[in-house]
Amino acid sequence: MKTTDIRLPQKQFIDRQHFPYGFRKSGDFSITEADILTGYGKTLAALESGEIEPDNAEEQRFIDVLKGETPASSTIEKAWLKYIKLARNRKQFYTLHSSASNQSDFDEEYSDEEFDVA
Repeated sequence: MKTTDIRLPQKQFIDRQHFPYGFRKSGDFSITEADILTGYGKTLAALESGEIEPDNAEEQRFIDVLKGETPASSTIEKAWLKYIKLARNRKQFYTLHSSASNQSDFDEEYSDEEFDVA
């Protein structure tokens, strides 16, 4: 990874609510992305929330990326955007079994007569 001017916080970033086993074990992030989130996550979260002000051009660019004014180009920017997408958007779960006992519960035009059941 190339060097960055984004401040390195004293503590690691952990999101146990959305990734209870850590970023590396979640299966959602590459090792590099997980290391970025763990290492720089507290600073990135503080910049995003406005808790701290940008200290240099790279931190200001990060804020511009979050506002949608600039496309993400660095690994840090892309990793944080991926984190936001996965942590803040509802995950969808698919099952093979439907809780509905009948298709007619979902579709008013559904008719059992359409199918030839042997």
